[in-house]
Amino acid sequence: MQDSKPTIILLLLLCSLFGACKRDIFEKRIYDNVIYEVNPVTLYLNNAQKTKQKTSLQYISILYTNLYNQTIPSQKLNELSEVFLSIGDKGIANSLTLNRFLSQSDVQIPSNQQMRDDIPMFVSNTYLKFYLRNPTPYESYQLNKMISDDPDITPEMIYAAFALSNEYNFY
Repeated sequence: MQDSKPTIILLLLLCSLFGACKRDIFEKRIYDNVIYEVNPVTLYLNNAQKTKQKTSLQYISILYTNLYNQTIPSQKLNELSEVFLSIGDKGIANSLTLNRFLSQSDVQIPSNQQMRDDIPMFVSNTYLKFYLRNPTPYESYQLNKMISDDPDITPEMIYAAFALSNEYNFY
């Protein structure tokens, strides 16, 4: 018994010297303002860079996101995909879907007053939203002029024209 006491003392001394028995203390930090880095997305320079045609499901999903600023529920996507399958003409199916979306009250389109308050900003935002690119100077000039010269043009008409255009069908 006497021999084991110095051994235990020696082990305790070695543990304290080499830190084998050391207790780690962790500091807990709470972040209330976390900033995430987002990878930059390159925009198309022109419509010639878009070479792949959207499928019906892609068209419906992207159109819904552009008009409602949220993803489409899967049940609604399934219902609309059946409509697309039942209609032979893709252009008519696109037009019917667009009209259905635009007629609903929860669609998020700028008001006529908001559009006319800052026409250049509306034009730029519309090109970015639908075509994922900035308008060329000529496109910007033409659409600005058309909106300012014709008081009967509404944001719904502009959005419909963009959503039914050939460029919108490609990515």
